[in-house]
Amino acid sequence: MAPKNEKLTHLHFYYHNLLAGPNVTALPLNPKGPLDFSDPADLFGRLTMVDNPLTLDPELNSTTVGSAQGLYGVASRSEVAFVQLFNFVFTADGGEYRGSTVTVLGHNSIFADGTREMPVVGGTGVFGFARGKVHLKTYSFNTTTGNAIVECDIYAFHY
Repeated sequence: MAPKNEKLTHLHFYYHNLLAGPNVTALPLNPKGPLDFSDPADLFGRLTMVDNPLTLDPELNSTTVGSAQGLYGVASRSEVAFVQLFNFVFTADGGEYRGSTVTVLGHNSIFADGTREMPVVGGTGVFGFARGKVHLKTYSFNTTTGNAIVECDIYAFHY
């Protein structure tokens, strides 16, 4: 492959992690009883498979641009922190990124103050050979259901 000039693309959207309600998008693979977000040791080892909608605005009924497909597991006994593997799959009709993905794998301490950062480890389509980072910020979180809306900014270098 001949080298090309790298581009930096910034994408901004929200993903909706819905563990409860009529349209669940996050499915626990090994449920251990009720969720207790005050006890990280109780959550340790839980794995969840996701197909979370990506929207332009925090409202679930806003324009959908794709989905976050993958899984996360609670990987700490002392804080609610995930090891998270997501493919951000872009599906917007007519969008220049339709059919492309950005892959993220890393640590996500979901109750950390401010913005959290995870690495972009690859991608497909427009984002082939992608590298970069993702900034995550919790927009809303329901401690009873575990439902969350997360603001996401991807900064991806790609060819």
